[in-house]
Amino acid sequence: MIQTAKKTFLILLFLLPGIYLNAKSYVMGSAGLQFDLGDLGSTISTDGLDSSTNYKATATDGTTGVLPRRAVIAENRLLTLQHSSNGLISAKTNGAMTGLTLSLGYEQDFGKAFFWRVNAHYTRKIMGGDTEAKFAGQSFYHMTWDYNAIQIPVNVGIKLSVSEDAAIYIGAGVHYFKGGWSLAGNNRLNDVHDFLVNANITDTTVLGLVADGTDPSANWESTKFNVSGIAPNWLIGAQSKISDKGHIYMEVETLFSFKYGIAHPRSEGGAVGLAPSVAYPQVLGGNQYRFGYKHEI
Repeated sequence: MIQTAKKTFLILLFLLPGIYLNAKSYVMGSAGLQFDLGDLGSTISTDGLDSSTNYKATATDGTTGVLPRRAVIAENRLLTLQHSSNGLISAKTNGAMTGLTLSLGYEQDFGKAFFWRVNAHYTRKIMGGDTEAKFAGQSFYHMTWDYNAIQIPVNVGIKLSVSEDAAIYIGAGVHYFKGGWSLAGNNRLNDVHDFLVNANITDTTVLGLVADGTDPSANWESTKFNVSGIAPNWLIGAQSKISDKGHIYMEVETLFSFKYGIAHPRSEGGAVGLAPSVAYPQVLGGNQYRFGYKHEI
């Protein structure tokens, strides 16, 4: 299937520009947003990420056992700590990552109602993905997520006029993608737990909420994933003529960019808690919402 997609991609990229030379051609550019970059919103906000190590735990009936430690602590857990510790612990949360997408491309009409186009999209995080927690004013947990992706889609589609100056269109194709996400910062939750135990704090609720940090602590962690490949995509949009050769357009493009990536944690806590070489799914795809301008050439 991948080989077929690659062949289709190359055929569209190199052969179509020589077809229908008399058809209208356009250069185009746009800007837009992509939400929940990397499909990491639930990991950041509510799920966290388990470590490969465990800590001892005792159930309410006295039964002993082990529970997984947390390499990434969910933001809702940190907010719970903030409201359970009388302000001793504070948290700053920003939720899922949102990215800015910039795009440049070329489009050509052919037949009575068809078009083909090639674009280059670049997406980078502009907000979200930054979590910090402090104990007595001192930072013990600070994780910053980042994301970047390049996608080069080639699409073929149909364009239908709804008035003299407006049209709607839908298309599909394949795209090349390259990029990934990264995670950098510190996780010293285990140090907070040890301090509270040594200070003879007996509040089981608070102790339970800080018991599962990485051991050893993850200091100055920097884990980066980078993948590339080819995947399908499709788009839908609408355009309106604003001058003899100018059009504005709005569109949504769905890109199914996915591949497993390998990264190498740099901190001792990261390498022990995850693995010296850790695999994780890289979701570079999603929906991109763009607004742009195309000019007939």
